[in-house]
Amino acid sequence: MNLSTITPMEMNEKKSGYQFGVGMDYFFHNHWGIQPSLMLVSKGYKNKVEDYDYPSEFDFPFYNWKSYYYTANRIYISMPVMLAYRFNLSGTMKLVFNGGGYISYGIAGKYKGEQTLKDGSIEKIDTGSFSVGTKRLDTGLDAGATLEYKNKYILNLFGELGLKNVSGSTKNRTLGLNVGYKF
Repeated sequence: MNLSTITPMEMNEKKSGYQFGVGMDYFFHNHWGIQPSLMLVSKGYKNKVEDYDYPSEFDFPFYNWKSYYYTANRIYISMPVMLAYRFNLSGTMKLVFNGGGYISYGIAGKYKGEQTLKDGSIEKIDTGSFSVGTKRLDTGLDAGATLEYKNKYILNLFGELGLKNVSGSTKNRTLGLNVGYKF
């Protein structure tokens, strides 16, 4: 599971999401290794503005609304590659710190919500996430900490910091928790 948003975050709220995938650990030393993965990741944000009155210099049709709310849902195929350092805490527990980068490509998603116009009418919003100027390609930095139990069960806390503008000057931000099983 994850929580994601975009920056700048002035009017945005976090949106819960998910991620599923497969990865591998290749430790070339007792402590140092590399962790490539292939993931299906849900990202996005929520946005809500109520009773907003634009100044008169913005008086053109795009600003004909009084309030709106919507949720942006984006689904990416993501490939993070992490450098990892593993500590043996005991015979059954290990702690792994990792960091690296990711590249993602948007494959699906929706903007959904509604806006109330200045005349009181309501318009529904329901369009594809990548059809309104959002770029499909995203890149960024990834970091995390993982607890491993008996070399089989993992609990991973991670964060992603998008480096590429995906829509205007906004960048993705994600914080999450993974539970996994190692084969």
